[in-house]
Amino acid sequence: MFPSSFHIGMRSTNLLPGEPHMTRHYSTRSVVSPSSQIGDSDRHTSDSGNLDAFVSNIYLPHVKLRKRSWHVDERIARQHLSPTFGARELADIQRHEVEDWLHGLASSGLAPATCNRILAVFKTICSLAEIRGVLSAGQSPCMGVSPFKIRTQRERYLTRDEARRLMRALEKSDRPEAFAIRLLLLTGARKSEVLKARWEHVRLDLRLLVVPLSKSGKPRHIPLSDEAIAVIRSIPRQQGLPWLFPGHAPGKPLSDLYLFWNRLRRELGLADVRIHDLRHTFTSFLVNAGHSLYEVQKLLGHGDPRTTMRYAHLGQASLVAAAQTVSACLARHDNENARRKTTPPIPRRA
Repeated sequence: MFPSSFHIGMRSTNLLPGEPHMTRHYSTRSVVSPSSQIGDSDRHTSDSGNLDAFVSNIYLPHVKLRKRSWHVDERIARQHLSPTFGARELADIQRHEVEDWLHGLASSGLAPATCNRILAVFKTICSLAEIRGVLSAGQSPCMGVSPFKIRTQRERYLTRDEARRLMRALEKSDRPEAFAIRLLLLTGARKSEVLKARWEHVRLDLRLLVVPLSKSGKPRHIPLSDEAIAVIRSIPRQQGLPWLFPGHAPGKPLSDLYLFWNRLRRELGLADVRIHDLRHTFTSFLVNAGHSLYEVQKLLGHGDPRTTMRYAHLGQASLVAAAQTVSACLARHDNENARRKTTPPIPRRA
């Protein structure tokens, strides 16, 4: 339930739980009771303004409390929504305009998946506008605008031979990027979890790399194998710097692996392999070795087990082998019956 209070000369914006109080001023008028309905003429006053004002004054304060990646929404609104719709009242934007704008983004060279993420932010903004009464229910200009269909690309996993070749090449390099990539392959960790790791997060006594705040918003503990521990111990530690992999900018960790990785993967004939595919590779080795999806979920730090289920097909060979166990038991039973029928009975003594 959204609290609302009315005073002569001002009206408080309806707030979602935990959101900072924001007061909008209006001309003095009498208000009968807090339950009075706001007329349509009041819905589109300076309470929202144009799209830019709504995003700045209402949406961003709202989303900052709920998303760690709120800055992505801010960037999308600034770069992609504001140039076309920023000066427009939300209620005046039409569905066909949104569809034309979306196809214009695709025509400019943006990938379909990127266009869909931009559209998703616009839809979220409009949904909040409906909650706040800036838009009437069901009047979102994004309603009925369909995202682009994405052709599912096959996920790339390194074979054992490819993974071994990669590890041997990385072991020959003393670059910090090489140490980081070795850890990615040995732990299945996310790139950000490794690059932002501090020495204080390394607990060799517990064989853990601690991630204080993971993608799920919770702390996570990454188990370290013997080889992962050996890699960490071999990383040159720079005096006074907290990061395992200090960056070029003062006081910042290493921010990117692309230049090093792009050159290395081409030299090894792995041009189609992305950094994130190392996480897929780690998972494929686990599943094909017979480890349960529960174990995989814990090792990858997935908050939702449904995310881990995307790897279920990798264990098909082990499942077939398990099913063969039943067939083998039945086959032994049939063979025993056949042997009994063909074996002549032992004559009974008189």
